[in-house]
Order: sequence, then C-alpha cells, then structure tokens
Amino acid sequence: LFTFMGVFAGYSSSRFYKLFGGDDWKLCTLMTAFLYPGMFFTIFFILNLFIWGQKSSGAVPFTTMFALLVLWFGISVPLVFLGSYFGFRKPAIEVPVRTNQIPRKIPAQPWFIQPLFTSLVGGVLPFGAVFTELFFIMSSLWQHQFYY
Repeated sequence: LFTFMGVFAGYSSSRFYKLFGGDDWKLCTLMTAFLYPGMFFTIFFILNLFIWGQKSSGAVPFTTMFALLVLWFGISVPLVFLGSYFGFRKPAIEVPVRTNQIPRKIPAQPWFIQPLFTSLVGGVLPFGAVFTELFFIMSSLWQHQFYY
C-alpha cells in the first residue's frame, strides 16, 4: 500500500512546493521519492546487517530486500514522478487569507500551555498504560507464571 501512495506524495509535495514559491521541481521530486523511504531503508538494511552478522534466523533474506528495492524503484519512484507531474501542472494553492503588514504582539502564555507542561501531561497517559502492561507481563515472566 505504501508503494502505491507515491502518486499522492508526489502530488502533494509539488503543490506545497509551488505554494511556498519553489521553482526547482526536479529537486522537490527527487527528495520526495528518495529521502524518506531511503532513510528508512538504509536504517533497516544496516540493522539487518547486524542480524546477518549474528547469523540469526530473524534476518530478512537477500531476495526479500531485493524485492523491496524493486518495489521502491520500479513502482514507488515512477508514481512519485507521475504525481509531481500532475501537481506541478496545477496552479499554485491560493491561501484564503492575506497576512497583515502590521505586526501584533503575541500575548504571554499561561503556565498550563507551556510546552514542558503539555509534554509531560500528554505523556502521562500513554506511559501509564504501557508501564502497567509491561509490569504485569514482566512480573509473570520473572515469576515463571505464564498464564497471563
């Protein structure tokens, strides 16, 4: 599914690139096609090299890695170029409002909207859920009670 979304990635990146005044469409398309998937494929390949080095059965076979490359370069990259082609042919996105030339003062934020506080509060619930689950799973493993 990720492979076939290249057309949407190319289209949306080209439309936003035109919105922000970019004119080097080749660079935009190449970065869309290769930067994000290339970064993750490189990390995946390096980690897989370590697994291969340990001679683990959990390593991804070379044929599967080659199949991923074929999917990437054979399907995803051409679809990104196709989406970019259609995106750059469209007119630039019109922003529905215009900016005011007179800058205004940004009011001071209350204490409960500061980034540190909101980050802590936003992380408490997921941390609590994961901690509780892992606590019970690990304690059952350590106590050899596998009925959990």
